[in-house]
Amino acid sequence: MSGQKDYILEMHGIKKSFGGVKALKNIDLKIERGTCHALVGENGAGKSTLMKVLMGIVTRDAGTVLINGKETLVQNLHHAEELGIAIVPQELSFVSYFSVAENIFYGDEPTRKLPLLVDWKRLYNDCSKKLDELRISLPVRTLAGNLNVSDQQMMVIARVLAKDADLIIMDEPTARLGHGEVSKLLDYIQYLKQQGKTIIYISHRLEEIFRVCDNITVLRDGETIQTAPTSEMDTDKLIRLMVNREVKTTPKPRGTKQIGEVMLSVKGLTKKGVLDDISFEVHKGEILGMFGLVGAGRSEAVRAMLGVDRYDSAEITLEGKPVVFKNISQALNAGVALVPEERRRQGILPNTPIMGNISLCNLPALSRFGIINKKKEREYAEHCSGLLNVACSSVQQHVGNLSGGNQQKVVIAKYIDRNIKVLILDEPTRGIDVGAKDQIYSIIEGLAQQGMAVIVISSEIPELQLMCDRICVMSQGKITTVVNRDTFADSDNILRNAIGI
Repeated sequence: MSGQKDYILEMHGIKKSFGGVKALKNIDLKIERGTCHALVGENGAGKSTLMKVLMGIVTRDAGTVLINGKETLVQNLHHAEELGIAIVPQELSFVSYFSVAENIFYGDEPTRKLPLLVDWKRLYNDCSKKLDELRISLPVRTLAGNLNVSDQQMMVIARVLAKDADLIIMDEPTARLGHGEVSKLLDYIQYLKQQGKTIIYISHRLEEIFRVCDNITVLRDGETIQTAPTSEMDTDKLIRLMVNREVKTTPKPRGTKQIGEVMLSVKGLTKKGVLDDISFEVHKGEILGMFGLVGAGRSEAVRAMLGVDRYDSAEITLEGKPVVFKNISQALNAGVALVPEERRRQGILPNTPIMGNISLCNLPALSRFGIINKKKEREYAEHCSGLLNVACSSVQQHVGNLSGGNQQKVVIAKYIDRNIKVLILDEPTRGIDVGAKDQIYSIIEGLAQQGMAVIVISSEIPELQLMCDRICVMSQGKITTVVNRDTFADSDNILRNAIGI
């Protein structure tokens, strides 16, 4: 029939409950072949559960799945790959001590006549040919762990494409990439579409969705809210559909915000080949932003300052007194806390209750003779989580079962009732939906208003423009400029300084 759409995937009436919680209520999703289709919604909207149903990781309670027009029950990940469906997960999965070629052909290595002997020459040759075919440039003999994050991302994509997947799920694929790397990945997605591949694109970065996606499906509270061509959407409409409320997207006037004396000062922080004479200060009640592209040295400067990494020279003062932190515990005891970039790896214990996570940094005050007072611990966790409105059934709930936004609140809650003078947040809203971002912004602003000095490291210029009083822009291990709030509107200037031109 003329004009009939060719759907590679159809999901109708998908339902899934976990105990008494309805994760998917009645989801409908149709994906046209050869398109990039955005799947958006707040954390907890049902995106991940729906994709797990599609990949055979979770068994649906009701509904049908059609792949290439044929009703199918996907049994597991291997079966999904046989059907031409693959996923590039948000948390990249690879073997760091294997080479690029070994990772890409993992499980399908070419062998010699004798069993279990890998034909290494053929492996590297086949990998080079496959990468040329895919238009991906990677050093095939290099260990995966030695690649930068962008190349690791492309390696995982190459592994998926090497299995001839036709439908590729990309879950927050740019979450760890800098501005230039994001642009290259989005260009590559356009190339994949030209090759007839179909992409389901899950992202909280709306500007990417409008650049690369043909259609958008919005999920909210386990239900399909709307599917429409991207051309019929704009940012404000999409946000309203996702969160069903107004969300801050532009900076608000600061009014008469009180900024006090210098709380933390760093002068001449230098590490050969990494950091070049980094100097900055943050005041009591101030939110200081740090922006830069991948490799600019933002996180490295903070790690060195806190004693995680060694540095060659620096003068660091806290409340006017010289300090030298040998490790992050010393920094915390002095009143300088870090909310790390890798939330799930470094910020939380996902298989531990909220109570145990929040109390972790304050155990001496909750213990006697080395034994934790469980009543005090629970009351302390309830108090701290309540201050930040952590959405949970109880503080006994495991942190890994919370949404990304609530996990981040738990990380911050660890420090909320301690005498923290300087709070450093590295990519505080990475992988968090727009509604939860709004809540995190409000928490950060509230902490500054209480007199805390706050440093926010972020790769998103609009995020820093929204929150900060000043922004330090970094490039190649140097601070290239410091931008005051009255000139924030010049995003091009911020980006030019980050690029170093």
